[in-house]
Amino acid sequence: MTLIFDFVSKVQAIQKTGAATEHSYRSAFESLFASLGATALNEPKRVKCGAPDFIVSQGEIVIGHVEAKDLHIPIRGMKDSNKAQQERYRAALPNLIYTNGLDWDFYRDGNLTASVSIANLVMGIIPEPRVRTH
Repeated sequence: MTLIFDFVSKVQAIQKTGAATEHSYRSAFESLFASLGATALNEPKRVKCGAPDFIVSQGEIVIGHVEAKDLHIPIRGMKDSNKAQQERYRAALPNLIYTNGLDWDFYRDGNLTASVSIANLVMGIIPEPRVRTH
């Protein structure tokens, strides 16, 4: 749980600057994955379905992709270009995490396998661990 607390603390500090964009949180994601023993490469080469924000690997083995939206963008019930992007990624990437840093959806072969909410954005960032399996 310390890993998640550290991640949320970093996200809170970045958000409190008032100048953060979606890309501002990337260092927090890289640190989180590194603490889990994985490497998260920010802005990897494009793949056929688009350009996911991270490719996650352990050593030489790619274990998945991550698309990270800004904190205020809901990852569930997406619309328009965000929805089209999510559908492309789900269809093409076997291990995919969709997140806004607070809510995390885990997909395997296009199917949602788990959802986790680690915080919410009401009056700042409030830790709120919730796990749902699908």
